[in-house]
Amino acid sequence: MSRKFASKTALSILAGVFAAIGAASAATFESSKVSFRDVTGTIEIRTTSGDEMDVEIRQGKQQHSIEVVEKDGQVIITGERWREEETRDCCNTRIMREFNPRQGRELTTGEPVDEGFFEDYPTIIVNMPFEGDVEFIDARMKLKMDRLGGALSLDACYVYGEASDVDQAVIGVVHGSRLVIGNVAAALEIDISGDADVMAGDAAMVDIDIAGPGDVILGAVDGMMDVSIAGSGIVRTTRLDGPLTVRIAGSGGVAVKGGYADRLRATVDGSGGVYFGGAVKQPELRLFGSSEVRMKSVTGRVEKHGQGTVYVGDKVFDDE
Repeated sequence: MSRKFASKTALSILAGVFAAIGAASAATFESSKVSFRDVTGTIEIRTTSGDEMDVEIRQGKQQHSIEVVEKDGQVIITGERWREEETRDCCNTRIMREFNPRQGRELTTGEPVDEGFFEDYPTIIVNMPFEGDVEFIDARMKLKMDRLGGALSLDACYVYGEASDVDQAVIGVVHGSRLVIGNVAAALEIDISGDADVMAGDAAMVDIDIAGPGDVILGAVDGMMDVSIAGSGIVRTTRLDGPLTVRIAGSGGVAVKGGYADRLRATVDGSGGVYFGGAVKQPELRLFGSSEVRMKSVTGRVEKHGQGTVYVGDKVFDDE
């Protein structure tokens, strides 16, 4: 065993021990990937031009066990599971699709973060390479993250905070979460369950799934956008240039300020609607209940099924 490898292995083991028992601890790893699992607390991700990762843990008002190890080129930071969740993952409810299709559409209130709650838990500060990846699994956190050249994968029961630009992102948040992220160079996937908000900048392509009254606000999308809403969720974007697919069950809505949809496929069942403030080519619409679709202009044939209302410009489309 080389001296360097032995030193690195010992450092990984000691980091886990120190983080678990010390009021404050720090360790350095030769890694560009970090995974947070079952962590509750304040998390700061700072990116650097170096090739090492520094992890610092500061305990809060109460002592909580945190284990830090390096395995297969990834730094894994593991916290404590909540006692009432020992037999189930806290994010299992994320896949629930219960809703009232006639529920009135309301925007979320944007409740402030509970600072007192997070003061009891650790603050974890990670300085890592810019070209790295960050993963969160079942986290409850107040987050602040610098611009990242890699991927952000976030499957969190609760997150409140902000992240800067990333290369790609998969974001799963549940009730009460409020997250702001910057531009996403490649694909952006968002999954919201309950009353939660996600605001993002520009993206190359977007896939959104909302169950409940969640809100998503986006910049420009230069590619396809696929949206599924069960409930009263709202998706708004400044511009779309690419195909748009929308599925709504309930009173949810999708609003695009401008751009060009080279294909629009929309299925709406309930009182929801789709609003496209640009040009649409050959829309295929299946509208039931009191649903509606509004488009600024259309080229090609409008294919419509169901009793919903369709507007082209300021006029009601008549398919007879």
